Amino acid sequence: MKKVFAFFILLTFSWQAWAGENVKWNSVEGLQRLQKSKFNQDFYQLVNFYQPQANPLYCSIATSVILLNATSENAKIPSQKNIQINLPKEIGGGVAEFHSYAQSTFLNDATDKIKKREVIELKLAAGKKNGQDFFDAGMSMAEMEKILSEVYNFKVALQRFEKNDEKSRGQLRQDLQKYLSDNTNFVVVNFDGKIIGNGTRGHFSPVAAYDQDSDSVLVMDVALHKTTWYWTDLSKLAAAMNTKDGDSFRGYLVVNR
Repeated sequence: MKKVFAFFILLTFSWQAWAGENVKWNSVEGLQRLQKSKFNQDFYQLVNFYQPQANPLYCSIATSVILLNATSENAKIPSQKNIQINLPKEIGGGVAEFHSYAQSTFLNDATDKIKKREVIELKLAAGKKNGQDFFDAGMSMAEMEKILSEVYNFKVALQRFEKNDEKSRGQLRQDLQKYLSDNTNFVVVNFDGKIIGNGTRGHFSPVAAYDQDSDSVLVMDVALHKTTWYWTDLSKLAAAMNTKDGDSFRGYLVVNR
């Protein structure tokens, strides 16, 4: 009986160690990982453009806007007409332009051709299933890839995490090391947040760094209403990506201009 109890304690401890809490990015340990990481270039490229998602359905949109602003020169971003300000004649008139991409203007007539904004925002059913309205809020990986490439002119490689084995984790590790240390590519992860303990379900966020010593990934999570940025074990992130959104596995996008 004692041996069974000891085995149970060991098993519980091992599971807790694997599924333990994520490390806050600005804790002593989190900052040490960021400083010694050899694969942290994207943190410095993205941090100035970070913004949390504007509502519970906008994780893909917030992530996309971060990338848009991080890869654009402000002078070349068209003024966002829906949020620019018309100035009263009494103070000179004209328009106060807004040369920065925003979540409130990301969806438009062009994105509607890929997925209607009313469906994304739960204002309209996506169709019928068994005679009842079927809702499909937010975006899938394929829909995000299509909008980024066809509407916003990004080059996007979609990688589905269909197997959570050593080979797949090795490829993920290799891609993180490659793309997080250059100046042109960015990695967006699509995962089930419950598996890594961050309070979300199907979710998108950019990855900002990888620490080789701890084999952990810095997720610049856009769900700031639920969590701060955190380091999570690559093995946990892999398990969270090896889940399905509908009939398709989640995974990650490699995005560049």
